[in-house]
Amino acid sequence: MALSNEGIIVVGIDGSEAALVAARWAAVDAIQRGATLRLVHAVQAPPTDAYPEPALLAPQVTAQMRARAARMLQVVADQLIEDNSGLAIETVQRDGRPARVLLDQSMNSIATVVGADRENRLVGSLFGSVAARMTARGNGAVVIARPNPLPSNADKTAAVVVGVDGSSHARAAVGFAYEEAALRGAPLVAIHTWNDKPLEHALGTYPLEINAQNIDDRELRILESELAGWEHKFPQVPVRLRVIRGRPTPTLLRYSTTTGAQPTQLIVVGSRGRGGFSGLLLGSTSQALAAHAECSVAVVHERKPAFV
Repeated sequence: MALSNEGIIVVGIDGSEAALVAARWAAVDAIQRGATLRLVHAVQAPPTDAYPEPALLAPQVTAQMRARAARMLQVVADQLIEDNSGLAIETVQRDGRPARVLLDQSMNSIATVVGADRENRLVGSLFGSVAARMTARGNGAVVIARPNPLPSNADKTAAVVVGVDGSSHARAAVGFAYEEAALRGAPLVAIHTWNDKPLEHALGTYPLEINAQNIDDRELRILESELAGWEHKFPQVPVRLRVIRGRPTPTLLRYSTTTGAQPTQLIVVGSRGRGGFSGLLLGSTSQALAAHAECSVAVVHERKPAFV
C-alpha cells in the first residue's frame, strides 16, 4: 500500500494480544483524528545459538518470514477495517530490530502505539522491551495502550489526566492531552505537584515555617500559566486544575485508576521533567507510569533523531 507522510498513527504489531489491544486503541484514535493507521511489523530472524555470545554470522531473514509477516499484518488490517467503518489503513514490514523499525516509522507520525502485557507491565523485560525503549527514546507521542475496562457509555465521563511541571516536554504533553480530551469528549484534569519533604530533610533540626497555602497559590498560578491559551483552542473541553502536595510519580499513579468516582482513560506526561533525566531512568515518572498505570499512558517527546 502507498505510504503517506502526514496524518499517521503508527502501531507496532507482533502477533500478541497486547499488540491487538494497541491496534484497536490506535484505530479508534485514527478515525477520530481523520488519520491513517499504519500497522508496522519488524521482521527479525531468531538467534540460532544456544548461548548469548555473539554469533559469527547474523541470522538471516528469509522470504518465508516476510511472507508470514505480510499475512499477519493483513489479518489484523482486515479485522480492524471490519470493526471500524471508514478506517484508512496501511501496512509496513521492515527487516530489523523492532524498536529501531518503530522509531524510523514514527519520525513524522502523530503518535506511536505499543502494547502492555496482561500483568500490567511493559511487554518483555523493562530494559529490553520495545515499549520501554520507545517510552524512553521515542519521537512525538508514544502511547502504551491497555484494555479499556469501561463500558462505552462511560468513556466520556472518564478523564484524560496530564502531568504539568513547567518543562518544555510537559508543555508538549499539555497540547496532546487537550487534543485527546477533545476527540474523546472527555474532561481534562491537569495536575501539578510540589513537595516540601526534601527541604525539611535538609534543614534537619532547624525547621523552617512553611506557609503551604501560599505555595499552593503560587503553584496554581504556575499551572494556570502553563495552560493559558489552550482553553481558547479547545473551548469544549472542561478542565479541572489540581495542585497536590507530594511527589509526582505516586500522585499520578493514584490518578491512573480506571475505577472509582472519577476514572481515568488516558494519562499524559512529558518524557523528561525539569531535572532533565525523566524518560531515561528506570525510576522516572514517565517510565513508572508506563509500567504500572492501570489506564493507557501517553509519553510525549520533543521530535528529534533518536538512537536505540
